This record gives sequence, C-alpha cells and structure tokens, in this order.
Amino acid sequence: MNMNQNGIAGLLEAHLARYPASEITDVYKLLHQASFGPGHAIADRKAAREWLEHDLEQAHPEPGEALIESVHPLNAMVRLHLRPYVASGGAVKLLLDAMVRAGREVRGDPQLIAEGWLTFLALCQAGSAYAERFEAREVLLFGRVYGAAQGWPAIHHSPAFHAAYQPSYRVLTLGEAEALCRKLGVMFEMI
Repeated sequence: MNMNQNGIAGLLEAHLARYPASEITDVYKLLHQASFGPGHAIADRKAAREWLEHDLEQAHPEPGEALIESVHPLNAMVRLHLRPYVASGGAVKLLLDAMVRAGREVRGDPQLIAEGWLTFLALCQAGSAYAERFEAREVLLFGRVYGAAQGWPAIHHSPAFHAAYQPSYRVLTLGEAEALCRKLGVMFEMI
C-alpha cells in the first residue's frame, strides 16, 4: 500500500483538526499506526489480554465518541475506541482475537513511515500548512532520532494528548474492524 503525499496530508489534516492538542509525538504515533498497525501491541498474547482487560475495565463510555477512526490514508488501519466498544457490549476475547489476526496480517514497512514523515516535514516548512504549528527543525530531528537511529519504534502519545483526550483504543485492520462490528451487531461507521 502506498501512502501518497496527498493521502498523508489529508490524514494529518483530519487528525490535527480532531485532536488540536497533538504534538510531534502524536503525529509520529499516527504515522506509525498507519505503517505498522497493531503488531507491537500483541507480541505476547497473555500480556496483551491483561492489558486489554485493564483498559476495558477503565473504559467508561462517553456519549458521541466514535467506535471506529481511520489512521491510514487508504483506511487500511483503524483505531477501535474502547469506550464505545464497551457500550456496544464488546467482549475481551472478540477484540483480542481480532488484534491477533490483524497483527499476523500486517508486517509493516519502514519505508511507509519514512515517506509519511517526509511528507509531514514538508508540511512544516516555511509557508506550508503546519509551519506555524510545528518547528520544521524539531520534526527533522525527531525523524532522525526515531527513524534512522532507532528504526521507527512504537511510542506513546504525548502527555498533552493524554490530558486532552484520554486515548483508549486498539489498532486493527479495516477488515477486522468490519468483522468485529458484524459480530457485535453494530453498524460499521468510520470517522
């Protein structure tokens, strides 16, 4: 799958509008999820289950929160938000099984996140869409540290993002999210 520049720009625009407290870290996390999906979260099924059980216990439904949110320019990867999942009667096993299948399906490609990061960097240059919001030099250095030096590892959201949005979700492939909605008997709708 190719995340072309227009697709990446559109994805960034949607997420930065939806989450205005986002920092460089959060853009990185978004592009990482688009490129690598859920694989890092399920290296150990037992640990993934325990983490999921904990997060589901903490997920108190909030009115109006979307169940499914795209995190990929072509909608190939999505975030399944846990608060509406709990409100829909979602079970641990159903979601864990979907995560495991999605993790097996997605291998990830460092080239995809590298291309996405270069697009983000271009959008942060003087006169571009995010020049006023993000320092291009910081974006460049962040990409060097996490890309070239560390091989694009998974990271957490920024403290600002956590404080503003209390993120609680799991990343799935589009197909797994659609199948999970059918099993839950809820309409598949994606923002």
